Amino acid sequence: MLVVTVVLSVLLAAVLAASFARKVSGATSSLELRDRLRIAPAGWQAIGVLELLAAAGLLAGIVLAPLGVAAAVGTALLMAGAVAVQLARRLLGSRLLSPAVLLLLSVAAAASRLASA
Repeated sequence: MLVVTVVLSVLLAAVLAASFARKVSGATSSLELRDRLRIAPAGWQAIGVLELLAAAGLLAGIVLAPLGVAAAVGTALLMAGAVAVQLARRLLGSRLLSPAVLLLLSVAAAASRLASA
């Protein structure tokens, strides 16, 4: 089970770090999504910081189980919020798929970290 935990943690951390990088670099696709979701620039940056902290927590959580569980649960909550906002703004389809899949992977990461602790 530890192998599954490591794979999920590293995968999620990489995706979250990449999302953070897109937000802070001002990538066009990131800014377009922010505007469609009607999120203030400061809020978008704050979400990016949360993503970076979650990525760090997931990686550190490979060694420190409670931190890994907390980071995975935090990521799940962040992604649940992303899904909720996209549904509220009626942004369906492929844009909704990414946070929904990350939500499921976060829950799986939390469960696998708990099982391997």
